[in-house]
Amino acid sequence: MLVLIGVVTILFISSVLYIFINDSDAYRHYTGLGESISISPDDSTLAFSYYTNGNEAIYTGDIDGKDVTQVTFPAEGEDHREPRFSEDGKSMIFLSEDSNKVRSLHYKPELEDEETIQLTDKEDQVFSAALSPDGETAYYLAMPAEDFHKEPGQNKNGTDVHTIHTDGSGHEQLTDEDRLDMGQITISDDGQRLYYNGFENGIYYDIDSGMEKTDSEIAVRGEVYHTVLSPDEDYFAYTKVDDTSEQGTFIYELFLKNVSSGDSKRLTDYNSNVVSPVFFHQEDRLALLANKNWPGEPSQYEIMTFRYEDGEMIPINLELPEPDDSFQLGAFVDKMMNEATLTVLYLLMFGLSIVYCHGSSRTYWPVIISGIVTLISLIVVFIAGYINPWLGVWVMTLTMGLGVCTVILLLFAFIYQKILKIIRGA
Repeated sequence: MLVLIGVVTILFISSVLYIFINDSDAYRHYTGLGESISISPDDSTLAFSYYTNGNEAIYTGDIDGKDVTQVTFPAEGEDHREPRFSEDGKSMIFLSEDSNKVRSLHYKPELEDEETIQLTDKEDQVFSAALSPDGETAYYLAMPAEDFHKEPGQNKNGTDVHTIHTDGSGHEQLTDEDRLDMGQITISDDGQRLYYNGFENGIYYDIDSGMEKTDSEIAVRGEVYHTVLSPDEDYFAYTKVDDTSEQGTFIYELFLKNVSSGDSKRLTDYNSNVVSPVFFHQEDRLALLANKNWPGEPSQYEIMTFRYEDGEMIPINLELPEPDDSFQLGAFVDKMMNEATLTVLYLLMFGLSIVYCHGSSRTYWPVIISGIVTLISLIVVFIAGYINPWLGVWVMTLTMGLGVCTVILLLFAFIYQKILKIIRGA
């Protein structure tokens, strides 16, 4: 019995250490759509990021989901996302994220070739980018990478607008506002204005005058995300919290504002999280990514398109590459190391201890120890909450789990003792 208890104890401790020490990235072994899409100017081609066993690259395919082709090939430890087509649809820009979560801007002159040009170094954290109509200049939102990794309130610099030529020359910082939050950058069809959005102010940068201006016509009240202006500048799409689920989770839906009238209307009723809206160029239609398992991770997206006049929503069924079905030890271990596994091992460890201790009339000792562990965890809740509120919430969840396990162990010890008495009495 002692050997079995020892084995279970080692498994439990090893599982706890694995979860704490190991990288908790939910996408490390994931296969599925990423969080960014783009549509070519002629509306014939869709670009999107896609994970294959944890490696994110950019693919293109016909707008009906056929002829899917991988067009970027990330190096080890890098992920490619946020593709944006050039005006002729033959080239694109995209973001590359390294193992330190720093995103740099890259340019791909020809989609059919493997050549890419790195436009920004690892000193800047790039959030969003757009290409000029002539394809010779990229505009992007960025902040110093060292400030990005600091805690809120400790960073000296915020986000600003930058520009650089697609051959890697001519970098220039256009604004010096150090904003804390800036939405997706969009460039006007004539290449004269850069649109982006803060939480409550519609903002644009006039390239000719070199001045940043506010524009009440595209401003939206409240906190909005994934902001994008239509190619004809008649509509402004954005997502925002529309409701909460029964579990208290925020629900993000897509909204469309008519710039001329100022009227906004909700377009989606997905009751989940909608991201990455993008306008078609030749027709009154939008594409978006809808999360099927919000707020779980990894996010499982599906691409939807619909006409924003009549609201007809149609999914795009991509002919994606077949996933690698070979056994992956790392993915298997990650899948097994979860809350359910820890709970089972914890109950098994103390349950076997109850059976062992009963022989020396100490049936409830393991229950008492579990209760003490729960009490210590409860004390840690207040300490952790003082240091970091989110850490406090996590420890409180852990404490509740320990409390439930202790009650289960108490019931098991009581029932086990009664059953043995009945057996011996018989």
